[in-house]
Amino acid sequence: MHQVYINGIGKFLPGEPISNDRMEDYLGKINDRSSKAKQRILKSNGIQQRYYAIDEQQNTKYLNSQMAALAIRDVLRQTGINPKNLDLLACATSWGDLLIPGFASMVHGELPEFPPLETSSNYGVCCAGVTALNYAVSQIELGKRRNAIIVASEFASRLFKSSKFEAETNIKAGKQLSFDTEFLRWMLSDGAGAFLVQNHPNPQGISLKVDWIESVSHANAYPVCMYAGTPEEEATKSWLDYPDYVTAAESGAMNLRQNIRLLDNVIKLGVEGWLRLIDMGRVQPQEIDWLLCHYSSHFFRGQIVELLTKADCMIPEEKWFTNLYTRGNTGCASIYLMLEEIFNSGKLQPGQKIFCFVPESGRFTTAYMMLTVVGNSPMQSSNLVSSQSVLDTVNSNSPADQNSLESLDRPLVNSSNLPSSNNSETTSADLLRKLALVWLEFERKLQNVPIIYRLNRQEFTLEDYQALLRNLRPQVVEGARWIARAASNMIDFRLRSTFIGHAQDEHRDYQMLERNYVAVGGNLADIVNAEKNIGSEALSAFIFHQASKENPVDLVGSMFIIEGLGNNLAAKWAEQIKSCLGLTTEQVSFMAYHGANDEAHIGKLNAILNAEWMTPAIADRIVRTAKVTARLYLMQLEEIK
Repeated sequence: MHQVYINGIGKFLPGEPISNDRMEDYLGKINDRSSKAKQRILKSNGIQQRYYAIDEQQNTKYLNSQMAALAIRDVLRQTGINPKNLDLLACATSWGDLLIPGFASMVHGELPEFPPLETSSNYGVCCAGVTALNYAVSQIELGKRRNAIIVASEFASRLFKSSKFEAETNIKAGKQLSFDTEFLRWMLSDGAGAFLVQNHPNPQGISLKVDWIESVSHANAYPVCMYAGTPEEEATKSWLDYPDYVTAAESGAMNLRQNIRLLDNVIKLGVEGWLRLIDMGRVQPQEIDWLLCHYSSHFFRGQIVELLTKADCMIPEEKWFTNLYTRGNTGCASIYLMLEEIFNSGKLQPGQKIFCFVPESGRFTTAYMMLTVVGNSPMQSSNLVSSQSVLDTVNSNSPADQNSLESLDRPLVNSSNLPSSNNSETTSADLLRKLALVWLEFERKLQNVPIIYRLNRQEFTLEDYQALLRNLRPQVVEGARWIARAASNMIDFRLRSTFIGHAQDEHRDYQMLERNYVAVGGNLADIVNAEKNIGSEALSAFIFHQASKENPVDLVGSMFIIEGLGNNLAAKWAEQIKSCLGLTTEQVSFMAYHGANDEAHIGKLNAILNAEWMTPAIADRIVRTAKVTARLYLMQLEEIK
């Protein structure tokens, strides 16, 4: 197997940077009306400028394939390689200029100086660029290719021209676009980046050795989140199924959409994979010198920071690099443009580790890369501008933009809600990370449980809700009992007191659940006398068995899962059930209550997890009990048909 090196990185950004207050001059006002959602979206995403390959008359200045070719020529100019020596061209985009042929063929057609060579077209959303690189790296590792060009290019702006939406909005009697459609108008921009990848490092200067690349799809468990070609999230009807193209366009089937209600899952799945890589030893946070994270909006940076901090594996923010705020969100080209800027900055030093993290919302794919800087450190040709200093300088004279900057300067995480350090810092840090991984895996698997699957797709029925309450009741009734039993077997007085207090908080929750059941037409006798399902029997037997042991501190793992479900998911489920079934707040009060009140319980658990007496042996018991509880809780829900 050959080592693979990125020996040059080029870019192409069309035209001059476009500020927030000029975006609508290029994209246009739909039916001559300014967008009502624009400022809200821009304030959240933090982007201050971007590039468009269209002019103010909405004419195309460059084709997508032409932008890709210009980025390739930039890397050829930098490296001086003879195009005749290239033997692979791998290209990535979300949306090519033509439906057929493939994007790589169109890019190759823009490069007459290239020889006949293998091409590879990679389509997708944000991870397509990593997929193209992964293919090229694999070919070079195997010795089948020596020199490859990989390019990622996006031309999103022409999808958002006002003229594209006017027929649809006119038919709807002058209504505004749906938020899911308009959201991406103010998120995406144009640009291209290109790599030269070879089986040897640069003889002078630096190279980036590709240590490994990983890509994971979760499409089996989640619906589409970012899509085009259908007006429906479930994609049951393609744009090709319409009688003609005009009808498809008028229905909105051609619009690029984002289901913003699903976006939180993108970050959770990405961080889960990140924690798994740490668990496997492939990522050591303390060894990372640069983190290049493609988050599509500044809003998601805060979520990533919070999840990693709670898992106690945060990479300090001074090691983060992004140019989202100055180059915009260029989809699959974003990670290329980030690497281009840092590679050519003169700031990289041999031996430094670069970890790249690319979450994709299309249908939930996440990609990761580890790169090592090798070679001789070049003279610092320019200063690498940090994302924060960029935010302080871009459009500083614009009142609207200044408001955005002020919101970005606020703390991303409320440190008072996070676990504190103690004398067993290493053990507690490892425990928090492993529990976070258990939780994220549990939450992901919940999506495939039939009753939750139906709830997420708005196919949930009143019978489903009644069945859910009936099958949850035994676990809720027994919660206070097993906690009390565990308290009686606890050696430490403080832990015993904590468990007893928790049992007291829980002991009447089942009455609220019963009231909800009756309020939606159920018979009280039916829920009181209902038999446990197999999963409930197994969960109850396991937890009571653990509670009967001496000093059952490992049941903190059970509480972590059960209370975590209440804290993280119950309120969301309550709102979904209300919306789907047209219920009142009083009819979903059990779940709504736990969503609002279980955070206090999580705080008590965090205090235990960070206790001074925590040892590796106790931590291992807690993690194992959390894993078993998560699996049996899933079984309990899987039994609800």
